[in-house]
Amino acid sequence: MVSTRVGYTGGDAPAPTYGSVCGGDGHTEAISIEFDPNVVTYDELLDRFWEEHNPSGYKPKAQYKSAIWPTTDAQLEMARASVEKIRSKYGDVHTDVEPAKEWHDAEVSASRRRFRRLSFSSRVSYPNT
Repeated sequence: MVSTRVGYTGGDAPAPTYGSVCGGDGHTEAISIEFDPNVVTYDELLDRFWEEHNPSGYKPKAQYKSAIWPTTDAQLEMARASVEKIRSKYGDVHTDVEPAKEWHDAEVSASRRRFRRLSFSSRVSYPNT
């Protein structure tokens, strides 16, 4: 990984905050991962996502939903194919794959809360590389 950022994406509110996201503004708490494709491929990142993530179960509100926001058409195709692969193995999958929307960095206090919970997170956003 080159870098990670904690923030919000997926919604339409112009300036989300932790409070507005908790209040249901449509954004999801997310992690943006910048990676070097010469070191790790997008498919490898997707494999790791599924290894660490249980895609079944309930579909929570937008704040906590499981989603992948690819930033290129090629990534979108790979992400959708990975969902189908998991679905064929395990059945129902509650992970959305949507084209990337605007990214908003979280406030410092929200970032600290988020980093404490990263090992349990299933909300991942992959940036352009």
